[in-house]
Amino acid sequence: MPQFSIRRLIWAGPLVTLLASAGTLLFYFITRALGARYFAALGGPGQPAGMLPISFIVIPVAAAAAGASLLFALLLKISRAPLPPFLSISVMALLISFGGPLSLTGTTPLSTKLLLAAMQILAAVMIVAGILGFSRKN
Repeated sequence: MPQFSIRRLIWAGPLVTLLASAGTLLFYFITRALGARYFAALGGPGQPAGMLPISFIVIPVAAAAAGASLLFALLLKISRAPLPPFLSISVMALLISFGGPLSLTGTTPLSTKLLLAAMQILAAVMIVAGILGFSRKN
C-alpha cells in the first residue's frame, strides 16, 4: 500500500489546481482551434445561445481540485487506508458532475455538452493522478 504525506499534499494541492486548470484551458483552446464551438443558452430556455465564458470552465475545475485536496487530507488524517475511499468518492463526484453539462437546455448543441463532459474526465484524471502522485512519500 503506498504511503502519502500531508506535508507534500500541502504544496501538491495548489499545484494540482493550477495544472488541472491549465490542462482544461489547453483542451479548450485546442478544440476551439480545431473548430469546436462552446455555445450554451445561459439565460435559460428560449434564450439564444452564446459563447461559454472561460470562467465557466476554470472555476469548477479549480474548485474540484481544491475540494479533492481537502478530502484527501481529511482521509489521510482519519483513515489507515485513504486510497480506496478517495478513489470511490472521486469516481462518484465525476459521475455526478456530468449532470451539469448534460442538463444544459435550450439551444445548447450536443457537441458542447460532450466536449464539456470530456473536459471533466480530463480534469478528474489530472486532479486524482496529481494529488496521489505529488503527495506520495518516496
